[in-house]
Amino acid sequence: MGKKSLAALALVILLAGGLLAAPASAETVLRFQCAYPENANVGQTTLFFASEVARLTGNQVQVKVFWPDQLTKTGEAFDAVRQGMLDGYSGSLLYFAGKVPEVNVQWLPFNWANGAEALEVINKQGFGQVFGEAVAKHGVTYLGSLSVASMGLLTKFPVTKIEDIQGKKIRAVGMEANIMKALGASAVAISGAEQYMALQRGTVDGTDFPWYTIGQYKFYEVLDHIVQPALHTPGVVEIIINSKTLNGLSPEHQKALRQAAMSAEQKSFADSDALDKHAVEDAAKHNVKISVIPDAEMVKFRAACKPLWESEAKKSPFSAKLVQILKDHLKKKGLDN
Repeated sequence: MGKKSLAALALVILLAGGLLAAPASAETVLRFQCAYPENANVGQTTLFFASEVARLTGNQVQVKVFWPDQLTKTGEAFDAVRQGMLDGYSGSLLYFAGKVPEVNVQWLPFNWANGAEALEVINKQGFGQVFGEAVAKHGVTYLGSLSVASMGLLTKFPVTKIEDIQGKKIRAVGMEANIMKALGASAVAISGAEQYMALQRGTVDGTDFPWYTIGQYKFYEVLDHIVQPALHTPGVVEIIINSKTLNGLSPEHQKALRQAAMSAEQKSFADSDALDKHAVEDAAKHNVKISVIPDAEMVKFRAACKPLWESEAKKSPFSAKLVQILKDHLKKKGLDN
């Protein structure tokens, strides 16, 4: 037998015996769709989550991120995850409040005052655990929360008392529309893309939207006030995954996905603080004023919104538990809801 034949035979024997390892490659690719564009804050955080999964698993599990409507329409994403057509989703579950009513609870107004409080409630006071139990019944696993920074009233008029907003037309949808109605304003359902023109034309007097859009969306051209405190400080969205997909991974890789989600959560809350800071700086630069609601007037705002809390608590046993967790949190701070 020639030298080349002997070398070939030796190679076959080595491969058959597992003595020559094949190059490492990704074993699993998970398809996640984000509800927001790549350049949005949550889009960037989702890419960070994907990079952490790859790092923690040595590229054995990779998350491929798709953007709005690339694999399925955003309004159908929850069912797509539930049915396994998508492995995961990042974005607000408010789009699916008809199926997951518990998501409305975290959007009740004035439920936490800053990112640190939000993380405390979610991770240490049981909110995240109960919320996870609520989505688990759909065959979906909640991996973590992502902050979208402060979200609240951006207006053409000052707001320092509840009477200032009563009778005004505010762009708001879903739970936000319910909040506007509770405060005595008229909620106008306008898409996010159309609200600049609506504000410019006077179709609405303000919007309920993230503060950072003052600069990023050039809302300083059509708005005059940021109202503090924000309705949501901060607003929170989710990362979820199909439970069968997660359970199909090795225990080590399941742990890595959860750890990656927690790292993304921490990053998003840190980033959102910076977004709020930039929003206030942009406001000052463009002569957009900060309207501050005094503590005495905040009592009236909270009282006006209290029926929303009671209404949400009745929607499911999980909703009732989540509302109680928030009430207990506020009670410790000397506040009543």
